[in-house]
Amino acid sequence: AFPPPVNGTSNGTSNGTSNGHSCAAEPGPASPALSASSSSRPSTSSSSPRPQSYREPEPSNGIKHSQSHRIKSFGPHEDDAGGPRTRHHANIRTYSDDARTRKFPEIARPVELMRNSYDCVVIGSGYGGAVAASRIARCEDPSGKRQSVCVLERGKEKWPGEYPSGVLDALDEVHVSGQFAPGWFPQTMVQNGDPTGMYHLIFGRGLNTVVCNGMLSSLSPSIYRADKETLSMPVWPEEIRKDPGSLDKYYDWARKVLEPMPYPDDWPELPKVQLLKKQAEALGMADKFRMVPQTTRFRNGPNSTGVEMAPSALTGQDCTGVNDGSKNSTLVTYLADAWNWGAEMFCESEVRYIKKAEGREGYIIYFAWHGRNRGHFKANLHDDLMWVHAKECVFLGAGSVGTTEILLRSKEMGLPMSDRVGQNMSGNGDMLAFGYNTDYEANAIGKPFPNPYNPIGPTINSIIDDRAGHENPLDGYVIEEGAIPRALAPFLQTLLEMMPGNQAPSGESFSEKVRSSLANYKSRFLGPYAQGGSLDNTQVYLVMSHDSSQAMLTLKDDKPVLEFLGVGRSDQVKKLHDLLSKATQAVGGTFVHNPFYALMGNQQVTVHPIGYVA
Repeated sequence: AFPPPVNGTSNGTSNGTSNGHSCAAEPGPASPALSASSSSRPSTSSSSPRPQSYREPEPSNGIKHSQSHRIKSFGPHEDDAGGPRTRHHANIRTYSDDARTRKFPEIARPVELMRNSYDCVVIGSGYGGAVAASRIARCEDPSGKRQSVCVLERGKEKWPGEYPSGVLDALDEVHVSGQFAPGWFPQTMVQNGDPTGMYHLIFGRGLNTVVCNGMLSSLSPSIYRADKETLSMPVWPEEIRKDPGSLDKYYDWARKVLEPMPYPDDWPELPKVQLLKKQAEALGMADKFRMVPQTTRFRNGPNSTGVEMAPSALTGQDCTGVNDGSKNSTLVTYLADAWNWGAEMFCESEVRYIKKAEGREGYIIYFAWHGRNRGHFKANLHDDLMWVHAKECVFLGAGSVGTTEILLRSKEMGLPMSDRVGQNMSGNGDMLAFGYNTDYEANAIGKPFPNPYNPIGPTINSIIDDRAGHENPLDGYVIEEGAIPRALAPFLQTLLEMMPGNQAPSGESFSEKVRSSLANYKSRFLGPYAQGGSLDNTQVYLVMSHDSSQAMLTLKDDKPVLEFLGVGRSDQVKKLHDLLSKATQAVGGTFVHNPFYALMGNQQVTVHPIGYVA
């Protein structure tokens, strides 16, 4: 994290930029706007201090932005135009409702416009890369010259309205690689799909992971904050161990830009939230249940960096991309701010390795450009690399897997670094499970246009937080309610019913068994959205805990491969399974383990790979 930029003051050191560089104020409401209706942008010359001369453009289409009005409380109101349970009635809109405002401007540049040298090159556009680009782009050297910044992103540039919602659209965005090694299948190296696709599934031995490409923090539910018990563990630097609260000011800086807030009390109740609350009470953990802040917007108007946002349509589509323009992601905050201050961004640029520049200061970053259908020439793509020079520093923000892959390949190419790179990685103790066919509505299947009086909601809204009070911090965990995107809905019932080890409720009466069977057939014949069907009554559990951090990332045939050594913390996994089973039984449902865990031969699947990259 970079120090907070303060008007006219020294910025200290900033991961490769020169000492003494001054920075402008951090992103905030006063920053120039990047509006969905704006088609112009200021000059990107690194020597031009634009904030003093740049004025916010007037909306080109004459649309006036007004404050949002509250969505009415749950229930029908017959006196309103349109009648009850209608989209117009609930005053919810998405960017697809208005052709004049639904398109955002593109901020990535064609690779032909890339300069051969920049002060700083940032690799990746997620939370790490986007924050770095924003902070560095605001910096000036002692002479007043602004730092030139290049951002390289592997994925394509996608904005709300361009994310897939159906099965076929989502499949087109899937890229798989690694060592396919489930217990029932011989180990095979695989490589298929579009390397710049949104979803990248990396197979390994004992651990598989899903990561995303393309400025897509909008796919993240964005629920965050470490607990003090975890930050007190020996693996953290001494300054943090002794004073976990020392990170509070950094969280505050991020909060000012990302503007997280909990789901509003005066919006429609969400069945899956009410169900998790009921389960927390059944487990005797009602005091550990709470709503959590998230980076979803529940009002319209400009965000902290001036980008025009819309209120959430409560679609539950976070896992494949929210198309309603409500996610306050890095794309519309830190990246928009970096763009405004002159950072130049280039997509479909897969960084391969880094070398020390010969005969001059800095580093040479070699990358494969996938644009203009170059992906059709896969045999030569990685042999015909492009390069860009970083004069002062390179900031690697390509995620734990992507950054480690680049470092390992750079090490093979002669860049000196630690032998520990790629070791002690973790799957974050991630678990996905289901409470199938409970006695209560959950409404946890995503839908692009939900019923406004019975919406799905954002993917995560509430939590059972049991991290505090354990003798060993590694025994802590959180349970969140989730939502399955529409793209997986057609297959979900079959997956849940076929999985081995399902734990059906015990002691059911005859009438309860009849109800369960009728709900099952209702979903099978009327579809996953049938009200009262087994899928409509299915709770989604998202668990984050701790594992043994025994995973290792290596390169095999020049592809990243994850290997999980040892048995992990099997006692803790069993404890969590028993807890989720009890929570499911309390509401009359069948507990189902992660179906992908079973399909992969009892191997872990994580969406939060973390660990050693330096």
